[in-house]
Amino acid sequence: MWSLLPVLFSLAQATFITSDASNVINSSFEFIIVGGGTTGLAVANRLAANHTVLVVEQGQDLADNEIVNSPFTFAAGTPSPCRFSMNSTPQIGFGGTRRSLSLSYGSCLGGGSSINGMMGARPTFASMNAIEALGNPGWGWNDFLPYMQNSETFAPPNPWQMKEGANYIAVVHGYNGPVGVSFSRPLVAPLLQRIAKKTIQTVFSGEVTLTPDMGDGFSGGHVSSFYYQIHFNKTLHSDRRSSSAWSYLYPQKQQRVGLTVLTEHTVNSVVTSTSTSGKITATGILIEPTTGGQKFECNISREVIISAGALHSPAILQRSGIGNATFLRDVGIEPVLDLPGVGANLQDHVGLYNTSFPLAPSANSTNITAGTDVLTGIVVAQPTAQDTLGLEDAHAMENLLRNTSGYAVSVSGVVNPESLVAQAAVMADAYHIDHPFIEIFFTPGSVSLQVAAHTILPLSRGRIYVNATDPSADPIADMQYLTSEVDMHVAVAAARRISRIAVTPPFSDLITKNALDEAGVPRVNATEEEVKKWVLDTYVSDIHFVGSNSMMPRELGGVVSPELLVYGTTNLRIADASILPLSVFPHPTLGLYGVAEKAADMILLTVQKGSGRD
Repeated sequence: MWSLLPVLFSLAQATFITSDASNVINSSFEFIIVGGGTTGLAVANRLAANHTVLVVEQGQDLADNEIVNSPFTFAAGTPSPCRFSMNSTPQIGFGGTRRSLSLSYGSCLGGGSSINGMMGARPTFASMNAIEALGNPGWGWNDFLPYMQNSETFAPPNPWQMKEGANYIAVVHGYNGPVGVSFSRPLVAPLLQRIAKKTIQTVFSGEVTLTPDMGDGFSGGHVSSFYYQIHFNKTLHSDRRSSSAWSYLYPQKQQRVGLTVLTEHTVNSVVTSTSTSGKITATGILIEPTTGGQKFECNISREVIISAGALHSPAILQRSGIGNATFLRDVGIEPVLDLPGVGANLQDHVGLYNTSFPLAPSANSTNITAGTDVLTGIVVAQPTAQDTLGLEDAHAMENLLRNTSGYAVSVSGVVNPESLVAQAAVMADAYHIDHPFIEIFFTPGSVSLQVAAHTILPLSRGRIYVNATDPSADPIADMQYLTSEVDMHVAVAAARRISRIAVTPPFSDLITKNALDEAGVPRVNATEEEVKKWVLDTYVSDIHFVGSNSMMPRELGGVVSPELLVYGTTNLRIADASILPLSVFPHPTLGLYGVAEKAADMILLTVQKGSGRD
């Protein structure tokens, strides 16, 4: 296969990517980043402009892999060499049954951004202000938006795309960042997009309205065509995935002479020392080949940044002796720092994806089916609680959140009841100012059209534990999906709206007359128990894991400060989805680039203060 890499690197072979550990053994770097995924490569890029940085990634370098680089393989369901999975512990099912769910993650350079659906979602004004209200000054919408803009090169839709339904708000986007964001060229299934928007407005009685841009911070109550983490490659004359690898690592202009990337190696633990005052300082990391082999150390002179994702970052801390001291002793790890929040507060959206409706023969047109170039979620709606439930039931939902003490903490992955009460209160505040309640999105296909939905701001909280001292073993994830009454209400409401869409013209004209029954989706007049059974029998992980090293006050179970420093340490930070105390990113990647940009900014500010230089 023809490769772009020689073209990109012909003038500047600066960044060093290797799977050979002999290139780094006995080496010292200013910074080491654990994980070459979405956030890890972004942080590395910014730090390595003027500092030496080592990134350690457990997966491969798949720069030339077309399955990874094409944006159209995700919706097609093509197996990716970067996609790995583990199983959750048995989760709640209908009538007391239990079932394990597959939890996928990216394991290659680019991580989750190399396997995701590339949907260009952002958090909202209300949700980021909720993050700030949990004791995180500087993380509100107005402070966070510039970091998302710094990461982005947005390609405004051309006149043809706008005629087909694309639109945008110029002032909310960035135009000089590494990550390409754009609508597809040509726009996918434009007739389906128009029909989907019209149907949503009908189903929600005109309360969900068209907006030019879902990324303006006020997406609640709106519907729009969606843009993606993709860019148009003029050489190949096609859209390409804008992974963090193809945004921050591979391009010629992103080369960094101080950056070394070691692939196919796993970080066993962080090496630390303890001062007489009890403060923990990271001195390096312990590494081994992903397939097994001899361990070795690499040292740092400044900081270690963990960016291995919400499923794996807690296990690295736990293997390093940082976590709940009682648990660590039980699994044979000597505690270094008692931090009970490590691995707690784990969250994920619940996905309702068993919702593909057979295509009517009369609708078999590429303007509806998209042909071979399919993207997931070409039209997205984010109704509010009031849009979805009505005024009275929306107020009841808020009251339920404000009286969360009734949710048994014994089945919740929080450190203490106060933590859950505080989180539920800011969630209620967010819903009150029109934060999205659910997300509904439309995906074309050659034989069926999908109307999927997922929850956005779950209250259920799980935990993740290190499996053993063997880093090759997957951690144990107890997700606790739908254990909160609030989350079950949300999922049932989402399911009912899917059913309503399927019988509402003009969308219903595109699918068979018995599409609901053929798809196995509950009928519009189904009982509450029937809908609940369908939800519990069919829900899946949305693969949007957050919260397992939450940025909250330590007394509420927080693991990192607003500066992303692990409590009790001097130079150990976390910069990935695990720091989010609430699941506020409807699709995480664009928001996570903002986290990475902000993390790098704070780290460099620390360096600047320490050096005494401007």
